[in-house]
Amino acid sequence: MDKLDKRTKIIATLGPASETPETVKALMATGVNVFRLNFSHKTPEEARSAIAMVRQARAELKVPAAIMADIKGPAVRVYGYAEALPIETGTTLVIESRPPEGIEVLVSPEPGRIYTNLPLIDSLCVIGQRVLLMDGYFAGEVVAKGEGYVSVCIGNPGSLRPKAHLTIPHVDYPIPFLSDKDIRDITFAVEQEVEYVALSFVREATDIKEVRRLIERSKTASGRKSTCKLIGKIESAKGLANAEEIVEAADGIMVARGDMGVEIAIEKVPIAQKRLIRTGYLAAKPVITATQMLESMIESPMPTRAEASDVANACFDSTSAVMLSGETAMGRYPVKVVETMCSIIREVETAFDYTEYHRNVPPQVRAGDLPAILSYNAVSVAYECGAAAILVLTETGHAARLISRLRPRMPIFAFMKDETVYHQLAMNWGVYPFLLDHPADSLDAIVSETTELCKSAGALKKGDRVVFVAGLPLDKRGTTNMMRVETVG
Repeated sequence: MDKLDKRTKIIATLGPASETPETVKALMATGVNVFRLNFSHKTPEEARSAIAMVRQARAELKVPAAIMADIKGPAVRVYGYAEALPIETGTTLVIESRPPEGIEVLVSPEPGRIYTNLPLIDSLCVIGQRVLLMDGYFAGEVVAKGEGYVSVCIGNPGSLRPKAHLTIPHVDYPIPFLSDKDIRDITFAVEQEVEYVALSFVREATDIKEVRRLIERSKTASGRKSTCKLIGKIESAKGLANAEEIVEAADGIMVARGDMGVEIAIEKVPIAQKRLIRTGYLAAKPVITATQMLESMIESPMPTRAEASDVANACFDSTSAVMLSGETAMGRYPVKVVETMCSIIREVETAFDYTEYHRNVPPQVRAGDLPAILSYNAVSVAYECGAAAILVLTETGHAARLISRLRPRMPIFAFMKDETVYHQLAMNWGVYPFLLDHPADSLDAIVSETTELCKSAGALKKGDRVVFVAGLPLDKRGTTNMMRVETVG
């Protein structure tokens, strides 16, 4: 089963540095809980191969591990060059709007002229407009414009990577939320029955709802109705302004700090991160903190002190998961970086004041419907009786997520019969899923079966006290209404 020495989950991005069966298995064994496939850079054929590797590894290791398809979304990028473009201070780039279809293979015949998938760029800019490239690494301003293009004077030197992001701060881009490529990629992800789909540049709740409608129309390979969860990536000023409605509409959120840091003032990003984490987990939705967490470990075997503090602070803020991007996709030390992240997480969780956290749970979380009330009281009883764990029987995973948002000191062992839910719960803080092949049909028998499973996995021992949470009748969904205390025999 999943390691019990950390509660915060780890997401690793697969790429050239990690897409071998041996590396995937090593990453999973080291502590990766979710594998991210970045469809900005991945073809369906490459994704199909990566999905097969993850499924093989989790079957061999007998652990839950989710697969997350990260969809490109309405990202604005620059094209027209295959190799990194050298930039000097004062270089003027002509950025020309081109139709998105086929733009990725275009090669500009003129040095200094590049293309963008953003339509009518000249109508969106004024002379003096600030323009950012490559997640803000390059900053410049518009010095001239003509029909379908703008000329931008770059203020600093460096190498502009192919397909770099283009950002025009405080401008609402006139492009649809889903491109034809996004629709194909989401349809593919549904067919492959991945556990999560992450949506880039979510601006409002209607973006999430649009994708839900698409998923309802799409078919899975098994013929089952898709139950994949949607993660809304908040990375724009508009998305940040609509964060609460996005959290309500989505199944979880990602604090995507890269583009957020060029959309809003950099000093506001840490405050936004704290607010988003709290908003998400109090809604019982997983929250992923992402971008440049251990970035220096792409090349170095050790992170900077600032990066270690960044990961630690996200954990102290109670993020559900921390994400590695280039560190595992193209870095030199993919397994080492996961080991490092695990070490940081463990230290934070040893120092975390769980009792104080529980004492300060907001009133709206303690109240609400019966499952919410029962979840809070289950954690309270677990503290009072010195329980070693909380065991929860769940059909959809919702009961486990309600307990997870309370961040209890003791692990949450969740039991379900649906394999998709089993892997989805690998994302949730402090939840360790168990799959019940043929669950018993009486409560006493299920209590006995689940505690024996925990003992066999080395997660509980004889004499441990546990709090058991379930719903009666057992075969009815959404009826979390029962709690009892048991001593493991």
